[in-house]
Amino acid sequence: MNGVMVMRKLFVAHAGLIALVPADRIAAGILPQGISLPAISLMSVSTADRNIPNPGTRRQVVERVQATVMAADYPSLKAVMAQVKKAGADQMPTVTGIENVTVHTDGMGPDFMNEAASIYMQPLDFRVTYSETR
Repeated sequence: MNGVMVMRKLFVAHAGLIALVPADRIAAGILPQGISLPAISLMSVSTADRNIPNPGTRRQVVERVQATVMAADYPSLKAVMAQVKKAGADQMPTVTGIENVTVHTDGMGPDFMNEAASIYMQPLDFRVTYSETR
């Protein structure tokens, strides 16, 4: 389990987000060309282990996860972004395989558009903190 999977779990469990983006369009990694919009790509930006003396069998991890929303028009982009923030901000989910999971927003990126593909996009980063087995 990692931060990307934590964020997907939160997103697919959020009724407001799923009403706009079906679960099969919320995926880890690069989305396939031609996917129906709106869609959300989840990717790990960075991961850091917290080094502590005598850590025992668990390691504290901080992972930055980027959720990039893609939509066919600007109003749809903004509607999905609002739900993405609600689904992921300030959460403490229970996740099998890892413990002490905490999720916070970590900065929203700019609006941009792929004109050739007519796709409006915007990223929102999340800071996912958790304990994993060494």
